[in-house]
Amino acid sequence: MLRRFNTFFDRPSTIYLLIAGYVVAAVLQGIAFSAFIGFLRAFLGPDPSRAWGPMWVLIGFGAASFVVQAATLIRANRVSAYDVCGNAVARIGSRVVRLPLGWFDSGSVGRVSSAISTETDNLSHLAPVVLPQFISGIVTPLTVMVVTFCYEWRLGLIMALVVPVVVLLWNWASRLLMTEHQEAPAIAARTASATIEHAHLQPVLRAQGISGTAWPPLAKALDDENRGLDAIMTAQGRPAIAFGLLGQAFFAAVLAAGLGVVLGGGLDVAAFVAIGVMAARFTTPISQSVFYAAALQQDMVSLDTIEQIVQTPALPEPAHPRHPSGTGIVLDDVGFGYEADDTLFEHLSLRADEGRITALVGPSGCGKSTIVKLIARFWDVGSGSISVGGVDVRRIDSAELMGMVSMVFQDVYLFDTTIAENVRLSRPDASEAELAAAISRAGLDAVVAALPDGLDTRVGEGGLRLSGGERQRVSIARAFLKDSPILLLDEITSALDAENESAITQTLAELAAGRTVVVIAHRLSTIMNADQVYVLSGREHGGPTRIVEQGSPAELAAGDGMFAALVQDFWRTARWSVR
Repeated sequence: MLRRFNTFFDRPSTIYLLIAGYVVAAVLQGIAFSAFIGFLRAFLGPDPSRAWGPMWVLIGFGAASFVVQAATLIRANRVSAYDVCGNAVARIGSRVVRLPLGWFDSGSVGRVSSAISTETDNLSHLAPVVLPQFISGIVTPLTVMVVTFCYEWRLGLIMALVVPVVVLLWNWASRLLMTEHQEAPAIAARTASATIEHAHLQPVLRAQGISGTAWPPLAKALDDENRGLDAIMTAQGRPAIAFGLLGQAFFAAVLAAGLGVVLGGGLDVAAFVAIGVMAARFTTPISQSVFYAAALQQDMVSLDTIEQIVQTPALPEPAHPRHPSGTGIVLDDVGFGYEADDTLFEHLSLRADEGRITALVGPSGCGKSTIVKLIARFWDVGSGSISVGGVDVRRIDSAELMGMVSMVFQDVYLFDTTIAENVRLSRPDASEAELAAAISRAGLDAVVAALPDGLDTRVGEGGLRLSGGERQRVSIARAFLKDSPILLLDEITSALDAENESAITQTLAELAAGRTVVVIAHRLSTIMNADQVYVLSGREHGGPTRIVEQGSPAELAAGDGMFAALVQDFWRTARWSVR
């Protein structure tokens, strides 16, 4: 466990230095108890003034133990805050951003949230809280036992006999608690996911008259968490009772045996009183051992939970990256599926040439958005290849590939900061003029002008203070500011009104100059401005998606295929009117 925990420290020796400090402090504390015997003998003897020397020895060992323990705790708290918490969150974050999107599902937010909060918090307590208590609970009683052997071997033997019993009880408690603690992270992750989703769904739930914890998924998650906590508390109860009874039995045995030795003349009263005090110090760790076991088991489970994330295989980086020459995109005989037994694409091939707008059209669920994400290498294809500038995307460094691509998705998430900072996210060093130009080209300037704080208006968590169309325009402005040679646009006009749709559509022609543009759209106005259209089909019939039509919008509209039917449906609905 310590070897795994040590990976969270900046210096490999840190954890061992902390352990050494705790051990030294515990030994000094045990020796201080032995000095207590000499002090009592002198203080209760015929000349109490002779107790000054032993008293200063007692104070010296006690003060030394306190100083060493305090210095070690200060260091432990510092490294726990900066090394453990900081490194754990950094490792989780750096791994998550490199994971394929297939890893993310309805529970991924909860798993990450639980890992960076609950599990990281558990680990942060290991060095400054759990280890000092655990080490003190072992080393100090052992030191007391050795000292007791020196004064009265029979009492020391009683202490020694307790050790194997404690070990057996410890192993039993550890196995019992591990089973319950292993369930805790999954329960916490489910609760976190349900709570986050519950917060996001507030407008929908309130519209349906659902308030509080009446939403079934949240109620079930909270109920599961309560049952899990009850199970952990129940599992701790039996070992706690056993350890408590053992501690009391041990203390009674030491007192009874010690009293017998004193009455027999084998031990003076002062030593007996001191040994009784030391036995009490021995008893407390025995009674509390179950809590140390629970804390250590919990920390081991937290390590497992964090490592499950940070050790998840990321998309592999090329050992010898190649640099694309150009921005043309080619999908060659691509096969792909989210699940091994569910093929989405089979033998899919298409081209998106540089300086041209390529539109993807097809029924919902046929994989149009997936194609865009495969181009950006959010996943790796199962077969075939996707190349940019003549180089397989798997041979291009991920940072270089993402630097070449600007993406706008149908679902827009904004950070809880200002509009300006949300737009600058794609290019933090952009000038004010470049920022203003991107905002204008995205049709966002009128929105900004109507806001009381203009570009400094905070958008709220997820951008909830803006409308759907306004959030999408912020995202479009972000892509325009990045000014990458490849634009991947997924339903960018779906939340815009006719006026802003027209403005964005006109801008696409300008953006396409010298760039590769792949656009997914259902609105005919966007599609008809494309240079070429690929029509996808097959998924809606239960088979893999294939390209069923390809050509310019005018050529396909003049035919009798799916695209022509789409155009005819558009014109029929365009003639509808409300009387």
